[in-house]
Amino acid sequence: MKFVTLFYATLSFTSLCSAGRSHSARHRSLHNQHSKKDAAIFTTGDPDEQGPGLILENNSSQTMSYYFYENIANGDGWGVPNFDSPYKYITMPSGLIAYVNLPISFKGRVQRGTDLPATWVEYQISADNDNCAHGDISLEQGYDGAATISADGDDNDDTNGFEVDLFDGAPEAAYQNKPDGSKALATTMGNWMSGPNSAAIDWENEKVGQSKAYITGGTGVPDVKSCNQRLYVKFL
Repeated sequence: MKFVTLFYATLSFTSLCSAGRSHSARHRSLHNQHSKKDAAIFTTGDPDEQGPGLILENNSSQTMSYYFYENIANGDGWGVPNFDSPYKYITMPSGLIAYVNLPISFKGRVQRGTDLPATWVEYQISADNDNCAHGDISLEQGYDGAATISADGDDNDDTNGFEVDLFDGAPEAAYQNKPDGSKALATTMGNWMSGPNSAAIDWENEKVGQSKAYITGGTGVPDVKSCNQRLYVKFL
């Protein structure tokens, strides 16, 4: 499933249910982007009874909060992303690994914090066509750190994403820092804040490439499949 877009350009979300990627335009307002975040479910980690969900690792050097956003709508090969109302969030000290329980119907993403630009880990717990979990990494709405996604205990070694630090050597023109001033690289597809950033596109294609993360939509990013409906996500 790929996310359809916002304002300036198409924002895609990986083809988890089908190989196709569809696009449409949708205007979003920045004014109330975080107006409902306080309604999100807070967890420090859920009891792991080997059910569906995500195993999340904070491999960064600092305490981080990760927010889970469920899509507003989903269809055959597409999804409309939610920017206003995270479903759940977890705060994790450096080095912690935690299980996060999610509904079997969950289709969306997890990201650091609530602001853009941000690296997106996109996934669904149970695809309509095979009932397996699928996921990928997207840099289309920015980069604020590396991430990987893998099958968890599903007798396969599916994994994707990257661990390279894209801040190291990035051109100044590729930056668009977050509202709080923390470092980030700009969107490659555009949103209500700006259009596509060509410096970020060129840098990410050089250092990561479309085989590891969605950079400018299209195809070519193998998704990770886990038929026990469990995925392992590592944020660096």
